[in-house]
Amino acid sequence: MKITSSIYFYPFSGGLENNCNTIVLTGDVPIIVDPGHKHLWPSLKAKIMDDGLNPADFKMALFTHCHPDHMEAGQILEEEYGTVQAMSAVEKEFYDGPGQGFFPWMGLDPPTGDIGRLLDPGVLDLGDKVLELYLTPGHSPGGLCLHWPKEGLLVTGDIIFSHSFGRTDFPGGSLVELKKSVNRLKALDKVEMALPGHGPAIMGAKAIADNFAYVLDIMDRY
Repeated sequence: MKITSSIYFYPFSGGLENNCNTIVLTGDVPIIVDPGHKHLWPSLKAKIMDDGLNPADFKMALFTHCHPDHMEAGQILEEEYGTVQAMSAVEKEFYDGPGQGFFPWMGLDPPTGDIGRLLDPGVLDLGDKVLELYLTPGHSPGGLCLHWPKEGLLVTGDIIFSHSFGRTDFPGGSLVELKKSVNRLKALDKVEMALPGHGPAIMGAKAIADNFAYVLDIMDRY
């Protein structure tokens, strides 16, 4: 689904489609964020191509975190197109250790391929796009959220959803850290659209602010 000339949003909408939301940012260096499960990639690929995009153009598959439902199809992108798989350096350390346990727990084989780029918080320069990366632990130790101020875009991964937030009972989770991460995102300026890892997009600055307030109120009751 095309949101702007540079932003495409593919929300999970059924059991035979993907299990997480996927975002594609086009431009000089096209990237795909959270391509999801391997066995559901064909459905997502068809939607991407229906929008006139070519997955072979994606230079990076950026994972907000290392849970299989967000990153598993990165293996296919690397094998078929040479797409570089990327996550935060903190998340890579977790992925190489306890994070491997998520795959057999979900009945999956750990993906092959290489995490070819480790990302640090700060500026990610993609030519015509300058993104700001924020390390947002809580749902996982090294989760990343993406802010593109020029387009008013915030990609929240599994930190905050519409009227909900990411679970913290997985290995590496922390409710204390998640609250800090939510408050960090709440303080960002120039956010007109929030695209979460699951659930609907949150559109408009007021709706986003109201959602932060609602979710933080819930979190304070835990």
